[in-house]
Amino acid sequence: MSFGDFFVEDETVLIMLVQQYAAKYGITFSSKYLDDPNTKTKLINLIQESLAGKRGPVTDDDLT
Repeated sequence: MSFGDFFVEDETVLIMLVQQYAAKYGITFSSKYLDDPNTKTKLINLIQESLAGKRGPVTDDDLT
């Protein structure tokens, strides 16, 4: 189980991450990425990396 898997189970933490991401970049992403558990986990991991300054904003290309 990855770190992102833990957060997939807790929607409150997911919402907080998305809010922090939106505040930092002024953008969000399509909610369709939250429908698939694997893509959702990948998205959460990418958001965490982005918020930590390890990468820039998450793009659709990162998730396809």
